[in-house]
Amino acid sequence: MNIRRTFLLLFLFNAGLGMSSYAQYEEIGLQGGITHYKGELAAHLFKPEEVHPYFGAFFRHNWNRHWSYKLELNVGKISGSDSHAKNAFEKDRNLSFYTTIIEVSPQIEFNFFPYETGNFEYPFTPYIFTGISLFRFNPKAELNGEIYELQPLGTEGQGSNGNKKYKRIQIAIPIGGGIKFAAGGNVGIGIEVGARRTYTDYLDDVSTVYPDQQILLANQGAAAVALSNRSLNNSDTSSSIPSIYRKQRGDSNSKDWYLFAGVTLYFRLSSMMKDSCKPFKNRRY
Repeated sequence: MNIRRTFLLLFLFNAGLGMSSYAQYEEIGLQGGITHYKGELAAHLFKPEEVHPYFGAFFRHNWNRHWSYKLELNVGKISGSDSHAKNAFEKDRNLSFYTTIIEVSPQIEFNFFPYETGNFEYPFTPYIFTGISLFRFNPKAELNGEIYELQPLGTEGQGSNGNKKYKRIQIAIPIGGGIKFAAGGNVGIGIEVGARRTYTDYLDDVSTVYPDQQILLANQGAAAVALSNRSLNNSDTSSSIPSIYRKQRGDSNSKDWYLFAGVTLYFRLSSMMKDSCKPFKNRRY
């Protein structure tokens, strides 16, 4: 929390100084690349089997050559599967999911070098960014050729054991960076990687322990029971099984992450010098 407060204070201070002495201008852009997720069904932030495409668009206001505000919209798929795991517990657990992430994210960017699209005196810079993301997800899985939404089924007993079902709209903190290049004229290109630290452990619908199968059957039906316990060693999912009930299914101490990495293409819309000297105030360049 102290780090975030310090970042905000630095931003306000530098933005206030910079707005009076440097060019302000806007950009619009497109971006696309790959997604990944880290959670119970993919322990590492990069697993080739779980890589998917994403695309997005953004608007960026540059206060000066170091500080920018960006609002972006991204859409991408993430997935995870125990079939790609190496250890015996995960392989036997045999769970899988996929979901589409729809994200709206206001962000603050800081350029390490002075940078300005369309001005070859400031042609490139590495940069970092952070902010907040509001995203929607809806984990799904296939069973006997049919696709099921997992959250309504309460596969860990939510809605049946006194615990509420998790919400499918959540927030995350984006943390990332990249490099921006002036590509000629009013066009720029960037390469960017950004991880999202979420505040939910249910991107994959896996977090805590196996519920009582009989209670789950009575409240949510046979599909919920079958999707809750897909263990390869499980021979009876219609009754309460002492070897499964309350045994570990996930790790609630570790929140899930997702990642966007790719290329940005953006276009400068406007600029105006904000020098304090009058002759330069309305100069466009």
